[in-house]
Amino acid sequence: MREPPEEGATWENPWPDWRHGDPAKLREHLEWPAEGIVTAVQHGYWRPGCGQRPADADDAVREEKTILARMPKLVPVYAHRFLPADRGSHGHPVLSICGTDIIYYGADLADYINHEFDDFSAHTPDDWNPRATVAFWQDFLS
Repeated sequence: MREPPEEGATWENPWPDWRHGDPAKLREHLEWPAEGIVTAVQHGYWRPGCGQRPADADDAVREEKTILARMPKLVPVYAHRFLPADRGSHGHPVLSICGTDIIYYGADLADYINHEFDDFSAHTPDDWNPRATVAFWQDFLS
């Protein structure tokens, strides 16, 4: 599993190279958010919306993996910023993900670019209120 960057740092190659990148590294980047959640479940984390946690840690991990397999993949945009992939839709928020520490980093891709590469506060209106478009991720964002 790819290690999260240290505080204030970013990955060596934060932009995924979809055309010429190493397929194994791209697959790792695609799997990184789910692996972070599974690791948290292995260490006792359980989302409140999932009901009672199975007593056996292996059962909890299996259950979480089953749920994650049904969720739309998260597409890496830049380092640990991801965009939910869902057919026939648009306007997904960009999420900053490090394990179960998940926050909105843009209401959509254009908004994210402003936040990541420009002064976040200068372009954030007072009524900025992105919304998760995939219910699963809402559990982490509320």
